[in-house]
Amino acid sequence: MNRRLCTYIVSFGILLSVAGAARADELSGPYRSRPRDRATTREQNGFEGQTMLRIHGGMSAPTGDFDNAVNTGWGLGASLGYGIGANTILSWGVAYHRFGEELTSGHVGITPVTMAVDYGFHTSGRVRPWISGGLGLYHLGETTSELVAPATVLVTSDTENDFGFNFGFGIAMPTSGRSSWGAGFKFHHIVGNNFPDTDFLALQVGLSYPL
Repeated sequence: MNRRLCTYIVSFGILLSVAGAARADELSGPYRSRPRDRATTREQNGFEGQTMLRIHGGMSAPTGDFDNAVNTGWGLGASLGYGIGANTILSWGVAYHRFGEELTSGHVGITPVTMAVDYGFHTSGRVRPWISGGLGLYHLGETTSELVAPATVLVTSDTENDFGFNFGFGIAMPTSGRSSWGAGFKFHHIVGNNFPDTDFLALQVGLSYPL
């Protein structure tokens, strides 16, 4: 079993464990009734008219040819979303993903600036599945360092901006306060110019807070 497949299996297992733990906690808690009119209003309004700040971070795994050049890395990001419907959020985000290179002492950094549409499925419980799709500009940068003489290191770098898109799925669950947390996958594809086409998968957890 190769390293990439192991990464996918472990990542999917983590997401399923998070969903299972959240569902078990919901079922084991005490039953609390709520006024019908309050519940009905919440279900009808959903995300509509809400502005949300979201931060996220986690693991970034290269796929395809990109997997032959770099190691699994990490990613951080933030987005600002606005509810355009009861189940739909339009968001603008920026993130940073860093991958260490396998054959050289260097790294590849990817900074997506994207717009996305998220759709949250209504359920009878607290755990809410979602799907997402987005596109935007991806800034790619590669930095390598090479020892060319004793105490002399040659550092080279190359950058470019390319179009890319992403799609994914996950789960979200409200906390005891106004915020909610979630976990999910996103697949990113970047259409390269001087760089080759680049693919990677992000497994991230995040926190959302209404503004």
